[in-house]
Amino acid sequence: MCGLIALRGPPDESVARRGLSAVAHRGPDGEGLLTLEGEPATVLGHRRLSILDLTATAAQPMLCPETGNAIVFNGEIYNFLELRRELEERGERFRTDGDTEVILKGWRVWGEDVFSRCNGMWALVLFERSSGTLIACRDRLGVKPLYLHRDRNTVMLASEIRAIAAMRGGYPAPNPQALFDFLTLGLAEHGPQTFFQGVEAVPAGTALRIGPDGSTVSRPYHRWPGPDEAPALEAADINALVTDATLLRLRSDVPTVSFLSGGLDSSIITRLGLRAGALPRVNFSGAFTYGYREEAQARFDETEQAGAFMAELGESGRHHVRRLKAIADQTELLELVDAQDEPFSTPSILASFRMYRALREDGRKVVLSGEGADELFGGYVRAYHSLAARDAVLGGDVAGALALVARRSAPPGLVLNRMAWDLPLPVLAGLLRHRRPSIAVMSRALWEQGRTRLAALRDDRRSDLGERMRRDVLSTNLPMVLRMTDRNAMHFGVEVRSPFLDYRLVERALATPVERRIGGFEGKALLRDAFAGELPARILSQRKTMGFGHAEQFLVGELPIRNLVQELPASLGDYLDLGRLRGSFADGRLHPTFWLALSVALWYRRSYA
Repeated sequence: MCGLIALRGPPDESVARRGLSAVAHRGPDGEGLLTLEGEPATVLGHRRLSILDLTATAAQPMLCPETGNAIVFNGEIYNFLELRRELEERGERFRTDGDTEVILKGWRVWGEDVFSRCNGMWALVLFERSSGTLIACRDRLGVKPLYLHRDRNTVMLASEIRAIAAMRGGYPAPNPQALFDFLTLGLAEHGPQTFFQGVEAVPAGTALRIGPDGSTVSRPYHRWPGPDEAPALEAADINALVTDATLLRLRSDVPTVSFLSGGLDSSIITRLGLRAGALPRVNFSGAFTYGYREEAQARFDETEQAGAFMAELGESGRHHVRRLKAIADQTELLELVDAQDEPFSTPSILASFRMYRALREDGRKVVLSGEGADELFGGYVRAYHSLAARDAVLGGDVAGALALVARRSAPPGLVLNRMAWDLPLPVLAGLLRHRRPSIAVMSRALWEQGRTRLAALRDDRRSDLGERMRRDVLSTNLPMVLRMTDRNAMHFGVEVRSPFLDYRLVERALATPVERRIGGFEGKALLRDAFAGELPARILSQRKTMGFGHAEQFLVGELPIRNLVQELPASLGDYLDLGRLRGSFADGRLHPTFWLALSVALWYRRSYA
């Protein structure tokens, strides 16, 4: 794990060092910088978080002595032991005991095909000496970030946009289209664009070749199957895949823990971790749970359920609980804004931000988490069943829609909300402008400029249930969650591993009918069936009612923001109606979606003040 930068152009190590310093939090265990002579020159930089092979031999940038190729790598290749054995059988010899050298040797033997053999999460930049080419690559789902910016004769690549800003001497101008999409629907990470003009994310599942002349060739190395293009999942398949994915993600030369709520996903992962025992290079040391100090948030607190689960397993001694105030003070809130580097869709991520801090203070570096399970198996039951009801109405099955409403899995208000996207565009535009808080405070200029985007956004919202769930995994919801998770965790030098994001499981889930994945009122029917008999009945039967940081999501009006919105740069008025934004606080309670506007305001204040 690390923060990485790559700089191609006029050689200037001082510029590269500024970029590397900007991502020092991602790799507090070491630093490396390598200048590769050529035309143009290339500088590779790396900040190390030592997890596999803790020796100095595994430091980066890493050179291949046979080829002269060099690499900076961020992430983990979970099946590196299997790939290493395969390469050794082909005559390769290794100096290190980690995964970075496996990629370097694998490139020598297989070329770009090495990426399709890897099971893991990664962002990397590889310099191929023979061609003078830079290869930039991300994992299939884009779990690990990598950004690209071209500035005159220079190409910059970095793990975070802040490193690009440090190298170029400031953040690029805001991207109005990204701001419009975010304020309208909370969308971010739904394509290569970022909130900054001229900065793009390297696409997930892609190898990007940048030649010495600056030419760029992009090639996907992975294609996700459509419905019926892969075998549908059965409960036994899920159990086997999740178990194997978890065991692979337990490989570490430092202890591993899990996040444990009172819910299904984290209970599965924690149970599998505890059951792993003393496998080679595995040291699972317990679970961490987040709770609240105040009585007012008691209904959101899941520490009791989590504690009961660990007690039933006889592992109370390995259960660690952190109870905190739901409301952040101004210092903590602004630290979170800075860590994210771009606007983020919900203040609920304050909870995970605090837990990663707690892990680091406790000396932990690696945590297993349940990202992806809700998107793959339909954990957002109210949202997905409301779409199913909308689809039923549009298909003439009014009785089916009423049945979903009657059993309270599809609230009438949400069903109407979904159906509003089928209204004529002018009617929809009027409703959004007057009824959605984050759009109501959008500046007139941005609204008029962005209205041409409404047709595309409407098409996205009109997707049927099957397409919606696919997009949530591959292009909308999950990519946004992964970005927020990465920034929070890496701010404290903590690596997050997510067994439900194993590409083998994702492929099979995408090919499985959504109705089977979701099931009835509780959701996640297939996942529940897969672990029936291995978890307490109360966990298997309970419905998802809250997420991590649920209390924070509904306390927007209580955040210490009022004085901050009085100090906003006047130029933010190009994107937000500042008078209306400030006046919204006079109403007392703020709707949770108003956070979208506040997030833009705080991001702008931090980036451009």
